Amino acid sequence: MKLKTYFLFFIFLTTLSCSTPRYILTNQGQSIGVDFTRGKWLLNELDCQIDCKEKLTLETFEFFKKNLNDSLFYMKNTKGLLVPKKIPLNPNQTKLKELKEGTGFDYFINISTKRNKNEMNSIELYQTDNEVAINQSEVTLEIYDLNSKLIIYSQRVVGSTSKEKNISVWQTPKSDKLIDNINFYKSTNGLMLGSLKKILKDLKKKSIKN
Repeated sequence: MKLKTYFLFFIFLTTLSCSTPRYILTNQGQSIGVDFTRGKWLLNELDCQIDCKEKLTLETFEFFKKNLNDSLFYMKNTKGLLVPKKIPLNPNQTKLKELKEGTGFDYFINISTKRNKNEMNSIELYQTDNEVAINQSEVTLEIYDLNSKLIIYSQRVVGSTSKEKNISVWQTPKSDKLIDNINFYKSTNGLMLGSLKKILKDLKKKSIKN
């Protein structure tokens, strides 16, 4: 009886499948980071979907707070700013000048996210499936030096996980009933968080820290 139970448990485990997400840094030319020891920094509100904004904001704020201490300010909690809430990526010098005049800060942190493809659930139960599907999200982080009116750090990470063809199917002993495969995939929100962490790790590795 025990042997049969162990065998069934083993069969169950073999039906579990987990797709490992991939995170790609797209700006290989960003070879240097920033100097965290100088100036006053303003973190903009993240441009992202409402269902993941709180988690991504917390991850971002904790990272920069750890590296900047009292030099970090969050736009939502800072009074007297004369700038729009949404700042476009890759701003020109005119926009950077307006940011300087409207904030009085030395550095500005701008983050935007995108959900590119959302074709799978986090957990999927099925017998056979020949369809190829993908979940994909991306995060872009830019830092502006408002004094020199330059973009001093720009990095984009694309995170993805995919479902391939030819899923194997098992049969239980003494039964012709098929066991569904149980597949786990990273959600698009999870891919956004993973992409953000990848960027922050890159920034930390290349920067001058307190």
